[in-house]
Amino acid sequence: MDNDAPYYDKIPRVKIENYVNRLFIDIIGREPFDSEMQVETDNLIASSLALSTREALILKLQTDQTYRAGDSSYAIAASNRIYDLMTTRLCEGFTSNDFMGEYGISQFARLSDSLSGNWAGFYAAKANSEAILAAATAKWKWYHKEITIEDYCTILINNSVTFTKTDSYMGNEDNTIKYTFNDLLFRQYTLDEFKVSRDMILMGKSGLLFGKTGHSKGDYMNILTHSNEFYEGTVKWLYKTFLVRLPSTEEIVPLMATLPVDKDIIKIQRNILKTDEYANF
Repeated sequence: MDNDAPYYDKIPRVKIENYVNRLFIDIIGREPFDSEMQVETDNLIASSLALSTREALILKLQTDQTYRAGDSSYAIAASNRIYDLMTTRLCEGFTSNDFMGEYGISQFARLSDSLSGNWAGFYAAKANSEAILAAATAKWKWYHKEITIEDYCTILINNSVTFTKTDSYMGNEDNTIKYTFNDLLFRQYTLDEFKVSRDMILMGKSGLLFGKTGHSKGDYMNILTHSNEFYEGTVKWLYKTFLVRLPSTEEIVPLMATLPVDKDIIKIQRNILKTDEYANF
């Protein structure tokens, strides 16, 4: 709806420019050029800050594939920005280059094992290097809509680089469970959840978690990232990222009805970024 309140007409241009600046930074990771600032601010003023105009600008920054020097396109820059936000959340800010560096090391280990005839080591190194490469290139699969938000989180977490990071930070592999619960679900595990998860990850034992059975690290990640609490945690992450607060129950409930089906975190981002609260109007 575009039932704009009369006070919008009294909002100074500098405040609207601040909104445009924040949108560019949050969506594509840079400030607008002077020409972009001029055009987008003028458009917002001409429409009396209509929600439809705000949404059109946000959608353009998220999805426009027109070539633009420095960005390749807004859509590619937005995909890169999501990757940065995701790796900050889940991987302590590892970059593609960080993952690719580790990928090179894992490839060398794979080659060494093949030359020495250590085929068990070779196949383990092969799986490890493929998981690291997937983490390094996840933003491109996301850009081409080849993975969902569940896949994205799993790829960034379930690799030796990220697990080594959590092991080092937390102290041992058991505490990877603490890390995944905290970062994905925004809560600590219960003692029962910890025991089942530990047996599943470290011992390959069958267990029931969130009503689903699993017996491996892969099963653990799949169960966690397809739980209702994961989707709620994703909504909380988006609100914390863009509004620096947790969502209310009234804000979470309708999104919990749609996110598990459409997987569309970009739509949720758009709905947050067009609000008066985010714009500080």
